[in-house]
Amino acid sequence: MRIPFVVGLLFALLSSFGAATTMAQTASPDTLSLDAAVQEALTANYDVQVARNDATIAENNVTRGNAGYLPRATANGQASQSVANSTVEFGGTEQSDSGVVSTRYNAGAEARWTLFDGFRRGATYDRLKAERDLQQSATREQVELVVADVVVAYSDVARLQQQVDVFDEAVAISEERLRIARLRKDLGSASDLEVRQAVVDLNTDRADRLRARADLTTARAQLARLLGRTVTDGPPVSPDVDLNQDLREKRLRDIAAEQSPALLQADQAVRAAREEVAEVQSEWFPSLDLFGGYSYSRTENGAGAFQFNEVSQFEYGASLAFTIFDGFERQRRVENARVRVQTARYLRSDAEARLSAEITGAFDRYRNRVAVVDLELENVSAASANVDIALERFRLGTITSVELREVQQQQIRAESRLLDARFEAKRAETELLRLTGQLVD
Repeated sequence: MRIPFVVGLLFALLSSFGAATTMAQTASPDTLSLDAAVQEALTANYDVQVARNDATIAENNVTRGNAGYLPRATANGQASQSVANSTVEFGGTEQSDSGVVSTRYNAGAEARWTLFDGFRRGATYDRLKAERDLQQSATREQVELVVADVVVAYSDVARLQQQVDVFDEAVAISEERLRIARLRKDLGSASDLEVRQAVVDLNTDRADRLRARADLTTARAQLARLLGRTVTDGPPVSPDVDLNQDLREKRLRDIAAEQSPALLQADQAVRAAREEVAEVQSEWFPSLDLFGGYSYSRTENGAGAFQFNEVSQFEYGASLAFTIFDGFERQRRVENARVRVQTARYLRSDAEARLSAEITGAFDRYRNRVAVVDLELENVSAASANVDIALERFRLGTITSVELREVQQQQIRAESRLLDARFEAKRAETELLRLTGQLVD
């Protein structure tokens, strides 16, 4: 008569545990959302900050002064003294002086502006802009990588949190099963073997829970590092990580052709290489400079007919320079620059082919993982129904506790596979969005 009562308690325990699990999955006020995690990483992640600094440097380099458009002005000054011994003969009369101190002052300023340099300045300015755009695309790619890592790490923490909940449920059921086995043994309807088997299964579930908690700690530490936190742990994350099951391969390829960071970098590398050719070709033209300057000098003599000499002058004019022959060096540099353009185009084609292959593989993984999620959802539903049926049969005494354990294990495995399938599907989705440049959006 006590067995139905005990099984009723087991039903109540399962119901209360399900409610507790539902409450645990509800986001608490201190739960870290995925959007908040991404924003925190964009602000504090060290790789993102380094990439942004590189982009800032490339932006600072795009100036007309760096390209050579602006004039250059220099100034200099110098003061010096000398001590000398001298002997001078005038018409047979010799004059000797020793320890004669002479002082010299020199100062000057010059401004020079290149009026024409064979269009080199324009090519240099365009190359600097291409390099800036190249670095900005590289920075975006780095940001996309960090965001992808954050999404995957966040999803892993969410998966492991739920995995711990699954093992908590398994431990609770195994503890109740052990209590029932001991009660049945006291009533003479069970053997020591059944009790010992229940103890073994309970310890197995506890060990699995310990391993899951250790994995959760490691995953939280990895997420904290990506967020730029100095602590190795953080608040719990939301278990509800959305999975987009409506991605379409053709649409992804169209988006990738327009905004893939890898393709944008390859395009800008070709552009920068072309501008380098124009820079080198400018050496075939003469250069024309305008200049103007002022100089001042004064010399003070400690002895002699001239006590001091002072000169100041303004100077201005134009200079024309042209290299007639340089041992074919210009031709060599032009040819090498053209080869670099060809290389950049090869790399661009390779980047396009590689991106296409990566999208194909990532989309296939995504599609398979989504299908697996649907299958595992059916398995979890069937396994849960089997547990209910097995508990009812156990109440009626038509199955043993070992058979009940097998049904319970099937449910645990089904729930674990579902969590893994959702995580793998989210990772595949994230990879597709990263390859097509949509994560930062």
